[in-house]
Amino acid sequence: MSELFQTVLILSVFGFGITLLLLCLKPITAKKFPAKWQYYVWIAVLFFMIVPAYKWIPKAEVYKIPLIPQNQIIDQTILNESEEIPQRPQSTSSPVSQGERKPENEFLLKNWDFVAYLWLSGSCIYLMVVIGSYTVYLSKKRKKAVKLSEFTLLDTLKSKLGIRRKIDIRVSGDHDSPMLVGVFFPVIYLPSKEIPEENMRMVLLHELTHYKRKDLLIKWFSLFVNAVHWFNPLAYLLCKNVSEACEISCDMEVTKDMSDAEQKMYMKTILDLVE
Repeated sequence: MSELFQTVLILSVFGFGITLLLLCLKPITAKKFPAKWQYYVWIAVLFFMIVPAYKWIPKAEVYKIPLIPQNQIIDQTILNESEEIPQRPQSTSSPVSQGERKPENEFLLKNWDFVAYLWLSGSCIYLMVVIGSYTVYLSKKRKKAVKLSEFTLLDTLKSKLGIRRKIDIRVSGDHDSPMLVGVFFPVIYLPSKEIPEENMRMVLLHELTHYKRKDLLIKWFSLFVNAVHWFNPLAYLLCKNVSEACEISCDMEVTKDMSDAEQKMYMKTILDLVE
């Protein structure tokens, strides 16, 4: 367990540094690079914080250096078989014996194990709180929602995006903005307020684009990384930036083939529903 925590600690230090660097460069990179680039870079940081890639780097080969210079090597054939090679006397003033170091080593190991189990407990508590609150929220939302049996516009947009998976539509009684939930059983929740067909088309395109790009998996993966590095304050900023870049890149993906008028309508629709 202590070895696992030490690996997590190394990855967390690396993630802290690269996240801090990206946050400092964000005002520049946001102008120079597209939103999709920002999204993929943050996802790459997530992977580097969970996968110990440095362990796969081959170590440099260590070459043996002869202890005796070449010009002093003695020809073994002229040695008399009766001659004995002198043995190096063992030092009687040896440092602290292994037995004498054992209590200190055990103390250090116990401390590392204690910290490692503390880290694991924190990760489990974080996941339980997140998953528990999310489950309760969806349970309440599902009770207030009504499932639509047919939705022609959804089927049309799914065909356009090449999506074959069944995706349910539910109209919720609360005032939340549209959202896609469910990795294995996807559901799009829509607010009960009346939305014109053209605006509804844009809303569904946004949510279906999220599904097509597997953004829900990325968001759950970012939560898992945050749980592993719950003690790292920049891990929370990392997940926040992943979610932010996800939404912006999704908007850019949806509007890339739209006219200026359609783009303005799209942004107004999203903003109105968020409000």
